[in-house]
Amino acid sequence: MVRVTENFGGYGRRLSALWAALGVSLAIVAGSAFADNLQVPGADVTAGPARKTGGGFEFRRKLSSVDNPYCAIVTYVVPDLTTEASSTQTADDRSVIVIDASILKSEPDYAHFLMAHECCHHTLGHTKLTMRRSGGVGPQPFYYLRPLLKNMELDADGCAVRMLRLTDEPDAIESGRMRMSRFGDEQTGAYYPTGNERADNIARFAAEE
Repeated sequence: MVRVTENFGGYGRRLSALWAALGVSLAIVAGSAFADNLQVPGADVTAGPARKTGGGFEFRRKLSSVDNPYCAIVTYVVPDLTTEASSTQTADDRSVIVIDASILKSEPDYAHFLMAHECCHHTLGHTKLTMRRSGGVGPQPFYYLRPLLKNMELDADGCAVRMLRLTDEPDAIESGRMRMSRFGDEQTGAYYPTGNERADNIARFAAEE
């Protein structure tokens, strides 16, 4: 849920589409955030996760994973992911994180912010809550989640900053702040905080004693 999706076409806007597709948009990002189109290019035409009754996704081919230093949750690397990163659960209720392969390669500091953000969505209970609330289909479940999304993203961003301080990664923190600041006064996703709100929140946690 890091809506940090801008590709920032990105973590902002793509994570929104992610939430909408789930009926719900985690670094993750925090936050973006929130697994929408976990499409898997290169497989057969039906490749990608299939939505199953009761929530969750079923991965139809083996994905590569990356070591996530911020939590023990399996983190898959997906080429051409439609959002920068996402936290979700599989069809058999396993917690997972997915991150776009190009982000890991081209922007390692920002990728670390995203992985920490998505870990926080899991450890703070956001992912289980959203998957449970969005178990049905259509806009109705999402209606009840809307008031929660803003605080979820801010909380996951703050949690990510604290993790990155513990691992002594100021560049990763700053990369997250800069990404958010690009949105300015625009929301980073549907019902998400604005870019400035998230950038200020990140800076506030980074300045903690």
